[in-house]
Amino acid sequence: MSVVRNQGELVAVSFRPPALDETQQRIVNSLREEGIAVSHYDDLFDEPHFSELEADIASFVHESREKASKAGLAPKKKDEFIVRRFLSRGEDVPKTRFSLDNLWLRIGASEKVLGIVNSYRGEASRMYYVDNWFTIPYSGADKRIASQRWHRDPEEEHVVKVFLYLSEVDTEAGPFEYVSGSFSGGRYGEFWPWGSGTRHPPEDELYEVVTPEDRLTLTGPPATMVFCDTGGFHRGGLALTKPRILATWSYLSRAGNGRRYQVDFDGREETLPAQVRAALA
Repeated sequence: MSVVRNQGELVAVSFRPPALDETQQRIVNSLREEGIAVSHYDDLFDEPHFSELEADIASFVHESREKASKAGLAPKKKDEFIVRRFLSRGEDVPKTRFSLDNLWLRIGASEKVLGIVNSYRGEASRMYYVDNWFTIPYSGADKRIASQRWHRDPEEEHVVKVFLYLSEVDTEAGPFEYVSGSFSGGRYGEFWPWGSGTRHPPEDELYEVVTPEDRLTLTGPPATMVFCDTGGFHRGGLALTKPRILATWSYLSRAGNGRRYQVDFDGREETLPAQVRAALA
């Protein structure tokens, strides 16, 4: 990959697939075959240590538990069941600024993660979104709303998202669910295809097409990492008795949307590896 400046902006103009280690290659292979892959944080990162992440998020979790204690029986919209640490929905201009030393930026814009994302997409991608989420449990929730329903993400045909569980996520905590092989080009890609205008297919009709073994429920302990093409069918966040605490990152092509945060490079951008600069440009 080479990177040039265009009116002050760093722009990736060519792409050379990065060298991958065994873990990265396994994840990329699974993404290409099924649209999803599961790993463990420690399989990819020596530092920052996972305990640093737990310490950093502790105050956010405490504040979110306070909000959860005041929740009603069931949410009416997405903002009522997901508490975001850094970003607000609907911002015209992103207000959140990360330094290059921010833990969450370092993980999402690491060569470990970008090597996987860029190898799968076949291009230098932009890290579009980074945040911490606290999913509020609602014991009285009797129906799914918003992203709790099966859907394809609308931004691009092959949006890549990464989720890092920061709490134990079981079936009571609103785990991420995915239809294996439902991304464009997969065995279910032709059903309510991406871009057809059908965001939420009828669940009963979807289940007539998709075999039960291809409807994956991604439960797991803290430090579980999920990589997925969310152009495929997915849903999550129906927490009933336990909160779901996680970090999440999204990646789009550089031709698409900008990014939903700002970066303070502090004059250090030229020291960054090329695919990192491209991801943050």
